[in-house]
Amino acid sequence: MNRKKFIQSSMLAVGGFYFLNSTFFKAAQPKSIKQKEIEAPIIIIGSGYGGAVSALRLCEAGKKVLILEMGLNWEKSGIPFSNLLKPGKSAAWLRKKTIAPFMNLFNLTPFTGALDRLEFENINIWMGRGVGGGSLVNGGMAVTPKETYFKEVFPNLDATKFYDFYFPLARKELKVNVIDEQFLNDCPYYKFTRVGEEEAHKAGFKTMRVPNVYDFKYMEKEYKNEVPRSALNTEVIYGNNYGKNSLDKTYLKKALDTGNLEILDLHYVDNIKLNSDKTYTLNAQNINTSGDVVAEKVFHCKKLILAAGTMGTLKLLLRSNAMNDFPIGQKVGKNWGNNGNFMTGRNFVNPLHGGTGAQQSTIPVGGVDNWDDKEHPFFTEIAPLPMGMDVATALYLLINRVDKKGQVSYDKINKKIVLDWDKTNTEKMKENTDYFIKKMNKANGGTRAHLLFDNGFGANICYHPLGGCVLGEATNEYGKLKDHDNLYVLDGSLIPGTIGVNPFVTIVAISEYCIENLIKQNEFA
Repeated sequence: MNRKKFIQSSMLAVGGFYFLNSTFFKAAQPKSIKQKEIEAPIIIIGSGYGGAVSALRLCEAGKKVLILEMGLNWEKSGIPFSNLLKPGKSAAWLRKKTIAPFMNLFNLTPFTGALDRLEFENINIWMGRGVGGGSLVNGGMAVTPKETYFKEVFPNLDATKFYDFYFPLARKELKVNVIDEQFLNDCPYYKFTRVGEEEAHKAGFKTMRVPNVYDFKYMEKEYKNEVPRSALNTEVIYGNNYGKNSLDKTYLKKALDTGNLEILDLHYVDNIKLNSDKTYTLNAQNINTSGDVVAEKVFHCKKLILAAGTMGTLKLLLRSNAMNDFPIGQKVGKNWGNNGNFMTGRNFVNPLHGGTGAQQSTIPVGGVDNWDDKEHPFFTEIAPLPMGMDVATALYLLINRVDKKGQVSYDKINKKIVLDWDKTNTEKMKENTDYFIKKMNKANGGTRAHLLFDNGFGANICYHPLGGCVLGEATNEYGKLKDHDNLYVLDGSLIPGTIGVNPFVTIVAISEYCIENLIKQNEFA
């Protein structure tokens, strides 16, 4: 089988697996479903980064907290995550086919998997499902943004305090570490990184080492076959069985250990109502792993934290407004962006010296830092493409500025969220990508990866949706939603569409900042 045919017939979605609300349940439901009503003082919707941070700090303060999570509690279920070469139960959320960014050739039995995709006309957005949210399916790249750009994005925040306290706190709690350079140089699974960095240097670009939440000491043992393999067994976008410090092993574990946290998985919140006494009523569905609704539930709470991820939180707010006249300000849905995500690749990379390697770790550790270039500012991840054979292909995710923001609204007729986003929003990102690829190919040889993307440009791939409920605009300075006394937003929707690097460290730091100040102000008394 030649290389072109192999890629066309076998390409897995390994490009976006590391960077990273469609919801549909079975129409044929049981005829008789009992409705249950549950009271809880504090409810958090979503167990991703913002939700996990909020839960821990509230539980440490002695508060009883209930998390409602749409996805499965994978650790409790005992169901293993599947790897990239053998997609299984964790591969997709209630789909009959895999939903990777590239070729999708694998049939599936619908199951509440760990990876979901929200589809719009000009962009697809990938999200994590399960206790731990996006931390289950991303590549764990724990990058702190440039301080100058952080100040530009958040001019009203005290950047010094963030870089002296909140970012270090986030990295500590997330168990961020850096790969050992000797191991990186010796390990055949990181040939793609070494080649990528060498070629970037030859093209005149500066590279940087990318920290990660994956335990690199565990990876060294993997390589020696002393422990079960995970990153070296093509596990990442469908979940990692070992080695990765996802939220269920960090923030959420610590919160559960206090005895003050309860997590209900497979609970999908459909809409929210504001009551006359300023409390909230949540209408939810408890589903099974096949997507059947097994119970209708109504939750009542005094304090509500939305941490359903950018798209989940916006959908809840906009849908609730349309259904229940739920009050939201004019800023909700505004200042949305894709964090400058723009994918690309190169073919015929290093062909005379073994290409990029047949064996590849799924955890990226290298990046190109071109952020200080005034004409073409971007950060680029040198990404793996573990296909079980060397295809001499390099994969990259560029993260750019987002100069033209989009917005999210709600279509009452079709009952779905709508994203105002088209090619004009990504024009400058495409220019940067074209500049990067041409410069790399001129210095090193190679061609644009037409087989992976349309003309070599992956403008429609998004792993980092941000904004729509921006801090200090749709909310107050600590995440309390305007027009509400007891509702708080703590997730990526607080960031105005862009942060210049993988965003989860920033989401954690901002969530730490917000929940600390909310607790100090006795918001949860």
